[in-house]
This record gives sequence, structure tokens and C-alpha cells, in this order.
Amino acid sequence: HAAHEKVKYEALVKKLKERKADSQNLAPPLILNLSALEAHTLKEYGEYFAGMGFEIEDFGGNAAAVRAVPCDLYGHCEKDFLQELLDELAEEPPRGTPAVVAEKLASMACKAAVKGNMRLSEREMEALLDQLLKLDNPYHCPHGRPTIITMSRNELEKKFKRIV
Repeated sequence: HAAHEKVKYEALVKKLKERKADSQNLAPPLILNLSALEAHTLKEYGEYFAGMGFEIEDFGGNAAAVRAVPCDLYGHCEKDFLQELLDELAEEPPRGTPAVVAEKLASMACKAAVKGNMRLSEREMEALLDQLLKLDNPYHCPHGRPTIITMSRNELEKKFKRIV
């Protein structure tokens, strides 16, 4: 999970920087009724939302129509995710690229990553490892968990009580 999360996160960050995020259209669109502060925050940070893969239009008053969401977020509580992001941006308005956007990209990667008890074929595992090892820093997921650990044969045998 941590390895897949890291690969997904790095891909999302790259897409955000290049403004090439993949989006999934919603039919019907998701309608958000926002407070005045949330509506202002949405307008102020619209470029970040667009860069992440959201397509959001004004829907009159303080309402917004979410017509598309990032592919990696589709089916993973898109409305809650967007609401949390708006709330966090409204609380303490950051300057420059908001760190909260990076945190939310990490959450998107986590939600989209393979989960425990999901089966991967040998080919899928090899592809994941190849992608991970091509990253500049493949050793930790965006939340700080290790993606790779080193264990000597001696340590491994101790774990399985082969040696004392």
C-alpha cells in the first residue's frame, strides 16, 4: 500500500505541476451549497482545484457545480474531500502553493492505492516496484511510512524462529 501510495502521489504532484491532471466527468454534476467564505475560497484557489483535476463551475449564488473530479479520487467521497479542502484553505489562507493541497494529494493517493487483502498479479507487483524504484526518493510514502526495508537473511531467519 505505501509503495503504491508513493507512486500515485508522485504522479499526482507531477500532473499538478504540469497542469495535466486526469479527470472523471460526473453525471449528474455534484452541486455544492457553499458559505460565502467557502465560495470566496473556491474562487481564490480555483487554479489549484483545476490543476488537481476538478472541473467546477459557478451555479448561482454561493452554489457550485462539480462537473469532474480527479480520476484518482472518483468513487472515494469526492464531496467530503472537496469540502475538507475548502475548509482547510479557508481557516488559514496560505500564500503560494498551499501545503494543504500537497496533503490532500497525499490523501487522494492513499484512497486510490491498493489496499490490504487486494490481490496483485506478479506482473502488477513487478510494475509497481519498477515505478517505485524510478522515483527520486522511493523510501517513504507521503505520510512518512517506509516503502522499502532492508533485512538481512539472519534477521529474517530469526523472525521465523529458524535461529535463536
